[in-house]
Amino acid sequence: MHSPPGPLVDSRRLVAASGPAVFRRGQEYFRTGRVRAVRWSPGAEGSGSLSAEVEGSGSVYSVSVRVGAGGAPGPAWCSCPAGGFCKHAVATVLRHNFETAVRAHQQGGTAAPSSPAGAAAPEGAAPRAGTAPGRRGGAPDWKDALTEILGGPDPADPPAEEPEGVALEFDLRREPYRYVHGTGRAGSPWHLYVRPVRRGRRGGWIKGGLDWESVTADAGRWSLSPAQVDWFDELRALSATRSPYAVHDRHWIRLDSYASPLLWGILARAETAGITLVGREHGLPVTVEEPGRFHVDVLRGPGKDLELRPTVDSGGRRIALGTARIIGDPGHGLFAPDGDPQDVADTEDLNVFPLRLVPLATRLTREQRRFLDTAGGLRIPEDEVEEFFDRYFPRLHRSMDVDTGDGSIELPQVADPELVLTLEHQELTIRARWEWEYQKGRDRILLPFRPEDPLADEPVHRESSWETAVTAAVRHRAPGVDFRRSSYVAQDALVLVREWLPALEKVPDLRIEHTGGRMAYQQIADPPTITVSTAATERRDWFDLGVTVKVGEFYISFADVFRALDLGQDVMLAPDGSWFSLDRPEFDRLRELIAEARSLQETPEGPLRIHRHQAGLWQDFEDVATDTDQAEAWREGVRSLLELEALEAPPVPATLHAELRPYQRDGYSWLSVLWDHGLGGILADDMGLGKTVQAIALICRAVERDPDLPPFLVVAPTSVVPNWTAEIRRFAPSLPVVGVTDTQAKAGTDLVDAAAGARVVVTSYTLLRLDEAAYRGMPWAGVLLDEAQFVKNPRTKAHRAAKDLDAPFKLAITGTPLENSLVELWALLSLTAPGLFPSRRKFTETYQRPIERGEDAAALARLRRRVKPLMLRRTKESVDLELPPKLEQTIEVELSPAHRRIYDTRLQRERQKVLGLLRDLDRNRFTIFQSLTTLRLLSLDASLVDPTADVSSSKLDLLFEHLPEIVAEGHRPLVFSQFTSFLKKAAARLDELRIPYAYLDGSTTDRARVLERFTSGQVPVFLVSLKAGGFGLNLTQADYCFLLDPWWNPATEEQAVDRTHRIGQQKKVMVYRLVARDTIEEKVMELKERKARLFTAVLDDDRMFSSALTAEDIRGLLTP
Repeated sequence: MHSPPGPLVDSRRLVAASGPAVFRRGQEYFRTGRVRAVRWSPGAEGSGSLSAEVEGSGSVYSVSVRVGAGGAPGPAWCSCPAGGFCKHAVATVLRHNFETAVRAHQQGGTAAPSSPAGAAAPEGAAPRAGTAPGRRGGAPDWKDALTEILGGPDPADPPAEEPEGVALEFDLRREPYRYVHGTGRAGSPWHLYVRPVRRGRRGGWIKGGLDWESVTADAGRWSLSPAQVDWFDELRALSATRSPYAVHDRHWIRLDSYASPLLWGILARAETAGITLVGREHGLPVTVEEPGRFHVDVLRGPGKDLELRPTVDSGGRRIALGTARIIGDPGHGLFAPDGDPQDVADTEDLNVFPLRLVPLATRLTREQRRFLDTAGGLRIPEDEVEEFFDRYFPRLHRSMDVDTGDGSIELPQVADPELVLTLEHQELTIRARWEWEYQKGRDRILLPFRPEDPLADEPVHRESSWETAVTAAVRHRAPGVDFRRSSYVAQDALVLVREWLPALEKVPDLRIEHTGGRMAYQQIADPPTITVSTAATERRDWFDLGVTVKVGEFYISFADVFRALDLGQDVMLAPDGSWFSLDRPEFDRLRELIAEARSLQETPEGPLRIHRHQAGLWQDFEDVATDTDQAEAWREGVRSLLELEALEAPPVPATLHAELRPYQRDGYSWLSVLWDHGLGGILADDMGLGKTVQAIALICRAVERDPDLPPFLVVAPTSVVPNWTAEIRRFAPSLPVVGVTDTQAKAGTDLVDAAAGARVVVTSYTLLRLDEAAYRGMPWAGVLLDEAQFVKNPRTKAHRAAKDLDAPFKLAITGTPLENSLVELWALLSLTAPGLFPSRRKFTETYQRPIERGEDAAALARLRRRVKPLMLRRTKESVDLELPPKLEQTIEVELSPAHRRIYDTRLQRERQKVLGLLRDLDRNRFTIFQSLTTLRLLSLDASLVDPTADVSSSKLDLLFEHLPEIVAEGHRPLVFSQFTSFLKKAAARLDELRIPYAYLDGSTTDRARVLERFTSGQVPVFLVSLKAGGFGLNLTQADYCFLLDPWWNPATEEQAVDRTHRIGQQKKVMVYRLVARDTIEEKVMELKERKARLFTAVLDDDRMFSSALTAEDIRGLLTP
């Protein structure tokens, strides 16, 4: 919405207020549309104010104009340097008049200034009422309206006066030095001041009220043209670039302090703008010369002396600079009185001479300015002329132009100094010498790169700053160059020639000279031939690993190649100077493999070796090599392992009374290869795929081939020992088997006597630990570690006891070779294949940490390649078992309100305690896990933590809603829990319902009888603790599984479930996991999923997930 229109402003008064020149410039600004929207703010009694923004030269200015009653222009304000009634204020008023008249015309009315009575309406104003008959609706005549809109004097007014003559007056002053004692002017520097002047009535140049403010603010008063106002505006604006220490006021500006060379362009336009440049005295002329060139004249003085005179050539004239002064800092021009130098020197007031202003083609350098300060030049005595030419003339010549003005002397030709690199070639050695070459008189001399004695006199002046700059340029182009190095041999010589010389040749002021016979240094284009070999050593399991590289006609030591690779070199030199690139993928891969091989051997600093267990590493070497040369023993063992599928499967031994499935025959063949070559491994098939029968088949074959073998030792959990003896008698009745169930002390029989005549001895991990010395003292044909996760902790005594057993063959049998950490996998391999990863520390650094942190996908892939030849794993999904489906479902259990209150209250307390302990997880681990266990128990049954809590268990309520019906339909359910206290509460409920059941936990002594009750069908329900039921059970009679509480180790759960979903199962298996909603159990399920992904990543695919139970994991368990 627009403000109410204000009155038209009287154009005649506007001209009077601004002056004709400023008015015309305001008209131009208005016509070119520089005024942004004008705002009218009404005041009292018809007055008001106008405000607008106007686009100036590079800036936008704010304008405010007061308008009095009757349209009289009042005071104006503008943010431009001129201020007052400037061109921007005029343009604002004209824009207002235009908009007001157009609005009045569109509305059919009139808009006229309210002139005082009897005053004639200004030209262009709308007529008063009753005038101009015939004008429709009182609308103003278009000529009147446009005249008012565009402004300007009445056509009847006399023509405007011609602009007055104006000039820029120059004044040379000598000012006393400041900040020193005395104020005398003698010896003080001359400075150049300027001010605007106008022509007086007598024709002379006078100040006449002009100064640097009024020349633009009151331009109309002086009848200045727009071009003249602009010129003074520019000159004054440029004064902002002058030195902050220059003296100036509103009358005078010091011109020689102008820092910008734009000054010369302004002075050159003075004549075009109608401005005269005059001196202070008598209007003497001031001339702006053509751009000049500074140089030094070397002249023959009296006798044989020399004279050095600073000179400027301008427009073909040579200006002596004895009386010249500098404009700007650094100087971009000069001013000099135009008179005889002696007269100038003898004159007190230099304003009596015409003035010459000389712009310089280039700014003065520091050295040129200093030369000007000599005030007339320098004289060199005859006996010092030679020193001048030797030591000073080359420097002078480099810093400024030097001529001989009168031809009285012949100047020597000056060559710039250079840095000289001399390279002396001697076969594969290059000797380097750095020197500086300077001119001395008419000769060139060489100086050492660094002065031998910094205090000694040099034959010529050394330019330290220039030398520093050249040295920096060399270092920038070739950062590896060492100026102190004098010899480059072989590889270093190649780097010098191939890399550094091309860069050095681009450095200015550097000359390179060669002496001696230069080698060709040609590239060998043929690809290298790589041969990898193994050679037997005095140690049966370790082989020397050799790598040979042939390039062209030369054999290169792999040690040299990889030393070069380790040093980061990308090329290598052959004996004849030819070279080949190391930037090849096969070399990069070899470097990685050799580094890995060294990290795996027992003594990394010794000869490069590879262990028989490292078949996966050898396979990677073969992939890179062009050819291989293998020791016979190595070829027989490792090649068989790597080419298992191509080998003819060994016949199944006749003494095995079992029909092997196809995948079991493959497992038996793999075990046979391991056995034949004395290699251990891990049989890691899924639970229920028949790992036991595959192992028994291997024992049968071994005994058939060598009846004199010592017995095999099978180590298993205590509860599984009877199962092993039974399975051997079932599948290999010809093999005498002994089950050891007591320690030697308790049995009263030595182990040697107990094992006499046996082909297989079966014992428990407990007895192995207790009678470690006895088992260690007997030779064994082989050791089979069943449920090998029992020895997954390398710090336990059981693990150490298994490691010390005397057997050439060890096999770990487990469906879960890792559960929580990759260290568990290393622990099993350290028992069965100790040469694969000899060092736990190296394994941790190379594999465990990067993989468990999710940082290194390549490390995971590499680990799988290394382990693959020595670990066989098949899942149920990967073999055709034709098992019925296993359907799994997670059921969320809602806690009752009373149960929820108890849980939430305890959760807050335990959370506060645990979060405070996480700062030192290792030290507080026991307390932390105690709190987590408390919360897990509360999720099951509040009475497990607080016996006085009279709250029913929501999980048991849900279980027993379905269990009686399931039993009634003839199904056989298994009920698992990690907590025996909770299992016993389930047992109590079964007792109340009179449903018979079997119960098994770690304290059960007669395990076989308990199993018999369920497998024979005497009882329909089997309550099993998760730990006790995780191994050694074959429960295919069951077809329902209830997991009452989740555990963060998924392998433990899977082992328990697969007691029933395995070979022999004929019915569909239903698995239900009961999880209390909004409790720690939900977090346990999330953590379990992450651990399952780790297991899969290492054993089944290439995904990477972290597995370690960290402080962050524990925080997640406690997060609401």
